[in-house]
Amino acid sequence: MRFIYCLFLGLITTWLVAQDINTLRITERFDDVSLAKVIRTLRNKYDIKIAYDDALITGIIIDGAYTQLTLPNFLDNILKDKGIDYQILNGKIILIPKQVNLDITTPSLFDLTVFGSVQDANTGENLPNALVRVRGESRGTVTNKDGYFVLPQVPNDTSTIEISYLGYKKAEIKLIPGNTRKTLQILMEESIVELSDFVVVENQRKTVRYGDEISQMTIDPRNLAALPSLGEFDVFRSLQLLPGIGGTNETSSALTIRNSPSAHNLVLFDGFNIYRLDHFFGVYSAINSDAIRDIQIYKGGFGAKYGGRIAGVVDMTGNTGSFKEPSYSLGVNLLSARFSVNTPLNEGRGALHISARRAYTDIIRSKLFENLYRNFREESNDIEGINANDVLRPDFHFYDINAKASYNVSYRDLLSLTLYNGQDNLDANFEAIERGPNNNIRSIQEVQEMANWGNTGVGLVWSRKWNRNFNSSLQFAYSDHFYQYNYSDTTKDGNGLARRFNDLDRRNDVEDYQVNLRNEIFVGKRHRIDFGTNYSDLNVNSQLMINERNRLTGRLFNGSGSIFSIYASDKFYITPKLLLNPGLRYNISSLSDESFLSHRFGLIYQVTPEFELKASTGNYYQIIREQNFDDPFTNAQDGWILADQDPSRSGSQFSVLESDHWIAGFQYEKNNLTFDVEFYKKTVTGLSENIVSYVVNPNTNVRRAQIVDALGTSDIVGIDFLVQKEIGPYQGWISYTRSKATNQFDVINAGTEIPSREDQRNELKLVNIVELPEWNIAATWTYGSGKPFLEPQINFIRNNLNEVVNFEVINTNKTITRLPAYHRLDISVARKFENEYMKGELGLSILNVYNRLNVQSRRLNREALESFIDQDPGGTLPTNIYRNIALLDLTPSIFLNLYF
Repeated sequence: MRFIYCLFLGLITTWLVAQDINTLRITERFDDVSLAKVIRTLRNKYDIKIAYDDALITGIIIDGAYTQLTLPNFLDNILKDKGIDYQILNGKIILIPKQVNLDITTPSLFDLTVFGSVQDANTGENLPNALVRVRGESRGTVTNKDGYFVLPQVPNDTSTIEISYLGYKKAEIKLIPGNTRKTLQILMEESIVELSDFVVVENQRKTVRYGDEISQMTIDPRNLAALPSLGEFDVFRSLQLLPGIGGTNETSSALTIRNSPSAHNLVLFDGFNIYRLDHFFGVYSAINSDAIRDIQIYKGGFGAKYGGRIAGVVDMTGNTGSFKEPSYSLGVNLLSARFSVNTPLNEGRGALHISARRAYTDIIRSKLFENLYRNFREESNDIEGINANDVLRPDFHFYDINAKASYNVSYRDLLSLTLYNGQDNLDANFEAIERGPNNNIRSIQEVQEMANWGNTGVGLVWSRKWNRNFNSSLQFAYSDHFYQYNYSDTTKDGNGLARRFNDLDRRNDVEDYQVNLRNEIFVGKRHRIDFGTNYSDLNVNSQLMINERNRLTGRLFNGSGSIFSIYASDKFYITPKLLLNPGLRYNISSLSDESFLSHRFGLIYQVTPEFELKASTGNYYQIIREQNFDDPFTNAQDGWILADQDPSRSGSQFSVLESDHWIAGFQYEKNNLTFDVEFYKKTVTGLSENIVSYVVNPNTNVRRAQIVDALGTSDIVGIDFLVQKEIGPYQGWISYTRSKATNQFDVINAGTEIPSREDQRNELKLVNIVELPEWNIAATWTYGSGKPFLEPQINFIRNNLNEVVNFEVINTNKTITRLPAYHRLDISVARKFENEYMKGELGLSILNVYNRLNVQSRRLNREALESFIDQDPGGTLPTNIYRNIALLDLTPSIFLNLYF
């Protein structure tokens, strides 16, 4: 009886649930909304459970107004002519393919070329660098900056085309005989773990993917939010988790790519150059990640379309905005706040994106800000012997703003305008009073520091599809970088008389006007040819002035010139498995009578669909470069200058940097497992540094700065490993780099080989991300072997009584030591939430969880030396000549992000 009673009760309950769903009334209006968003509305607003296969609803758009419709009538209306049917089972809606009677299994065309475009289903935004290939094959093609692709050598017109894009659900399009001459329009849905009982399939949640060129990697900026950070997801700092990119300095957004300094990398945002990569002394990246749609990284061996740098390339495509529905976001953390707007223009023919952020550290000085600023202060070596807790009074803030407008002039023409401006402002005053045993004032140290730096960029691009096989883009770009820094340090005795003073003035300005013409043409089924021109007009000012006890030492560079480049490359499929990519780039500069022809060559052989071999080589030149200042006393920033092989024009000889790359490796990819290995070797010529020593005149016992030019070369060799895996909601990777980087300068250690500043022999990074319906959890661990520290020679000058009366620093004679090994654990956790009107996440990040004391560098302790001479010249030499510059200790941060 009990069994019959339970069965009867279950049937009654099922009937009531079915009755409830069937009698539910739906009133909604949808204006070109994706079916996925309609499903989300039904879940959140009407508490309807729906199960479906992700591939079934990809690209389906719903448009219309529906009033007081029952759920079956509503579903019949929105799914009409969509190829989708439904069933109601136990109170749940199950979407299924609609049965058709067409025979689409027999191919009629073979070895054909497929054309198409890839867009975001919700916003209509073009998706650049999406991977398009035939299902079952490893190699394919990628979409261009406008989301357009040409896929040759498709086996037949019943093949299935597979499209992958980081952060989006994988899309599959089955070709239909007789319908392959049309240009495909592929709409892709974002990969979101829904807060429901049902999880859609085939999500492409990877944060990192290898591109279709050697040493090329793609990173999804939206997945960066899951990684630990100082309050907001950071673009350049996240790149430091990749193999071959230095990641052992959490206070720097600089990109050390394969042991080359950051200034050797080309960093582009919508085509214009970014000359400085950081805000807040390196804590934040210069570019707000809300403004970025796509990031491509080339760690070496890059193709002929890129020039002007000798190490690597970071090519960022800006967020276009939305051609369909407006969306908004807000974010706040302990240091800054940000917002973004994406909205359509002119009924969907155009789109607008605006994003901005600002630090409020000049209004609210949080404990986190004070710790970060104190860390910067310690790095600068300008303040000696000061209790920073008592004297820290900085007035500092930064801001940046991005805007991008895009407009479809016609179905062939797209016009876009990108604007960027970012600035940092610092005004700080310090005072330290040293008292004697009787509380009398022994000395007063007064410091004033002012700094202002930033970037401005403008890019206007016209893109045109002339036909299916030929497209072009013409760009006018402007970049401006400025840096102004003044530092003054005066020490007075107890009577107020100046005993020692030091003044540093540093200025650097770069103006860069560019015109770029880029073309892409597909010839037959085996050739994809890129060709174009670049013209750059540059104006550079660089000034350094050191005033120590009324003794002036300085360097001044003012220069201008133009560079004209022409390039061509060909992706040539000799066979479906063998790809060759030869290229040439020719440069002419008004700064030199010499022209520069550089070759590029790449090879990829697909041994099996899972395993490929790859190799590349290239020759690279850099005419605008940074001049390095090696000064043991002052915080003189490196500055941009123009290479000039005519000394009469600038007073110094700055050579053009030249580098040769050789790369070889292999990649294995199967079942969401990627294993990649690349060996690399680089040589660099034309290095130049200003070496500052402090030499004592034996006749006057006066110490004065002395600057010499050091010219040198560099040799770099290394190997990168990456293992990446996805399992359910988990994704992660292990990267390891083994490398060696050495320099030779003519005036340093008599021209013998020394390790470069970027020489880190071993670096290991572990990255783990878990995305659950309601939580994001991530942890990263970084290890780096000790970097080199080059100690200058210290000579103590004694009088006839054997007392130390002065000292000198000979910076051309260096002793090689190593800093302690670096390692750090970072974790983050975020709670996700959503309702009908918005989504959001509230999170906590903790950097350096186990509070490891990591040493960034060592600095000469000038105050200890000066105090020894003033107070105890006949005593024992000080042991604290150098002091460690520590990186961040345990640093927590909280953040809140909202999306509307």
